[in-house]
Amino acid sequence: MIDQSEVIELDLPAIYKYLNVLSECLAAMLVRVEDLPEQEIQIYNIQLAVQEVCTNIVDHAYAGMEAGRIKVTLSLLESPKRLSIELRDTGNSFDPSLVAEPDLEVGQVHGFGLFLLRILMDEVNYEPLYQSNCWRLIKVLEGPVQAKSLEDNSLPDKL
Repeated sequence: MIDQSEVIELDLPAIYKYLNVLSECLAAMLVRVEDLPEQEIQIYNIQLAVQEVCTNIVDHAYAGMEAGRIKVTLSLLESPKRLSIELRDTGNSFDPSLVAEPDLEVGQVHGFGLFLLRILMDEVNYEPLYQSNCWRLIKVLEGPVQAKSLEDNSLPDKL
């Protein structure tokens, strides 16, 4: 059971100018985590991953639609200590298997989002649901911070 005192829920407009509210909330929540290794790096990496998902929601899920909402649930969980981030939108869904892996040998401007998420977070799941989409990101907050190698970036069968 989740300790509700360690849960924050936000309901944000899916507009760029409000995405910083989520970043600041993440930072405020994570500075309160005792013994968070490499605190500044972890906060930055988690903010970057969440900003990537939210930017894609604004750009792609709500493309051609009136701006919608992004419902966010941030939960600090124990055993192991980890942060769970759930992001929901009611925009268009997509099939992650159709997103090509970026070619790191060739310069490109777009197409690094899912790749970046897999490197920064410990778990990345996307599920199109009836009338909504749900992203679930998990970051383990204890033990040494270990960067994933570029070779270890493949998506799980179910994103």
